[in-house]
Amino acid sequence: MKQLTIEIGADLQELTKHGSKAFPFQDYLDDLSLYPAGYIPWHWHREFEFTAVIAGRASFQIASDTYLLKEGDGLFINSDVLHSIVPVDCGNCIMYNFVFAPELLQSAPDSLVMEKYLLPLMRNKSFSSYAFHGEDSRDAACVHILESLYEVSQEKGYGFELMIQSHILSLFHALAARRPAAFAPIQSGGRDVEILKEMLHYMDLHYMDPITLKDLASSFHISESTCSRLFRKHLSVSPITYLLTYRIEKSLPLLSHTKQTITLMPADFTAPAITASFSNRSRAYLPAASAGWPEIGSGNSFFVSGRRKTLQI
Repeated sequence: MKQLTIEIGADLQELTKHGSKAFPFQDYLDDLSLYPAGYIPWHWHREFEFTAVIAGRASFQIASDTYLLKEGDGLFINSDVLHSIVPVDCGNCIMYNFVFAPELLQSAPDSLVMEKYLLPLMRNKSFSSYAFHGEDSRDAACVHILESLYEVSQEKGYGFELMIQSHILSLFHALAARRPAAFAPIQSGGRDVEILKEMLHYMDLHYMDPITLKDLASSFHISESTCSRLFRKHLSVSPITYLLTYRIEKSLPLLSHTKQTITLMPADFTAPAITASFSNRSRAYLPAASAGWPEIGSGNSFFVSGRRKTLQI
């Protein structure tokens, strides 16, 4: 099957265009096993997103929340929210994903639906997501709407655009009924996310350089404890662990067409190195294993060394 990819910018914003300007909606059938690393990495986008799991299980990491979802469950992800999807227990997960701009539901420049519901929801930084669990009858009804939405968008019969809008409006109505406070404007809480995005952009530009926790914090005029708190709150990892994972992700393209053995070892480590061969199967374990990696203290340097190349990680 064709390999799936996701194009992500330096600040982790997804660069993919979803749908068209006239109809900004796109449906996806996502199979995690078809992604190069076996999972969908951290990213964000301005668009809203709905997901329905149709096979397997996965851990959906949404800002500071984590959902373990299985077949029959669904999820809503708010605008501008960092998220990633990782399979559970080295298994796989297949899902329907629907990504669409708020303008899809905007009937006029001064649309009441946009002003009263969608804009407050987008600005509510304390409401990142909502999970639909199949065991709950009301949630199950929403998942059925998502499954029907995929069928409608695939068949593209006459009037399918109207059906898509109708389905999505039904889902937002269900959200508003369950979480009315999510649609009330909230002014605070967004600055932390903006600082985190700036730090992620900084890491993308300098990931090949030796970066310590002190370096990262001082670059953004915050304390080391605040820096660590932001990463743990929104990404559930320390800054250095995230950096190590990111460097490994960046090294995967260099290893995708070779069976060459690489060595992982600390720069100041004098004992025999630990050697691992990165086959396709072992790459699939990277995201699952990363959650259990030991914490790397600030100031440590790691290296990936091969016969011809040395990559500082």
